[in-house]
Amino acid sequence: DGALREYSYLFWEAATMEPFRICMKNASCVRSSVLSDGLLQDALLAQGLSTDEATEMATHWLPALTKKEFVLIEFLPSEELDKRAKLNVVPMPALIHRVFMLFRSTDTEHSCNLPLVRSPALALPRGAKKPVIVEWGGMECF
Repeated sequence: DGALREYSYLFWEAATMEPFRICMKNASCVRSSVLSDGLLQDALLAQGLSTDEATEMATHWLPALTKKEFVLIEFLPSEELDKRAKLNVVPMPALIHRVFMLFRSTDTEHSCNLPLVRSPALALPRGAKKPVIVEWGGMECF
């Protein structure tokens, strides 16, 4: 009918032609137990998600992230995600913000120099009249 609709969530999944790999120089290694103490929420807020979006993403991914004692996490840059999973939206929204987390649970601590929560936090303009798309997701890498 041509009417614009508002959706809180759209779900998609895909098979990849080429596997995603965690880049250790862009990754953080944290004890998985601290993720549920708010560290994951803080990292997602720093990535530009709203409190509701960060809570939903943390709730969805925490069980997978806490399977082993440590977890490697890399937030994939938007440019890299755009190359691997192009998003085409009509009409073009005022904002497209994508947060994509690669992770691998492990029993051993890896030396990674990057903190999981990076500052300054990304501030996104919200409340635009045109549609806004915020996408969050992740993938376990083996």
